[in-house]
Amino acid sequence: MKSISVSVVGLGQMGSALVAPFLRGGNKVTVWNRSAEKAKPLVALGAELAGNIEEAINASELIVVCLSDYGTSDALFRTPEIERLLKGKTLLQLTTGTGDEAARSAIWANDIGMNYLDGAIMDYPRAIGTQECMLLASGPEASYKQYADYFHLLGGAFTYVGKNPAAANHLDGGLLTMYYATTFGFLQSAAMLQAADVSVDTLKHAVDSFRHVLDKSVAKATDAISRNDYAGNEASIVVHSYGVQSLRDRAKSAGVEYSLLQLFSDYLEKTKAKGFEAAELPAAFEVIRRM
Repeated sequence: MKSISVSVVGLGQMGSALVAPFLRGGNKVTVWNRSAEKAKPLVALGAELAGNIEEAINASELIVVCLSDYGTSDALFRTPEIERLLKGKTLLQLTTGTGDEAARSAIWANDIGMNYLDGAIMDYPRAIGTQECMLLASGPEASYKQYADYFHLLGGAFTYVGKNPAAANHLDGGLLTMYYATTFGFLQSAAMLQAADVSVDTLKHAVDSFRHVLDKSVAKATDAISRNDYAGNEASIVVHSYGVQSLRDRAKSAGVEYSLLQLFSDYLEKTKAKGFEAAELPAAFEVIRRM
């Protein structure tokens, strides 16, 4: 893999973490941040500090942006002078935003003659550069393929999710929703176990053996949603509703916060009310999909 020139714009914790993997790959890395102080440790690693954003853009063929929000990014890049410098370059946007912002950015990039990939980082800064670290990108496939080897320096699980420039942003939202739901589910479980004087470590170890059930649940729900068919013979919505109500009541009697379980119970009651009493758990999707 030949060496290329990369500029990293935005040196917060996440932006700074992107620099070392590019350097370890033997690439020329230029960095820029409004506060040059944050660049000092990166310069010590071998990065070059640009005096201004113009220098950062001129220094490289690939620009990687990791700022606080799209508004900050737009204010920085959407000026006639900067747009002229960006023409013909490739920009990977790793700033947190929405699918609509990603789509608008792709239109702007096309208008100024810049190759644009919109992306997301699905891990913490400490994981950047590891094999398990997942990043997402969407946009022109040719732009992704041109730099795919370099993107994989940032994470072994770097994933291209399609030509739709908003796809990575939407998938980011979906995965983060699962992350929070799973984490809060674990915290709810831990609180209930602790109230019963059962070690939280017991739960952690049990999860390893239980994970295959969760994996099968996701696979089953995916298939049911795709086919719009929630029939089955394992456990009906009525059975799940009874089970969740039992868990809610158990948490309540133990003096544990039970709002999360009440939410699940409410979903199931609404699912029954829509006529899905005999259907299986994925039928709750029909309640969740619309307000």
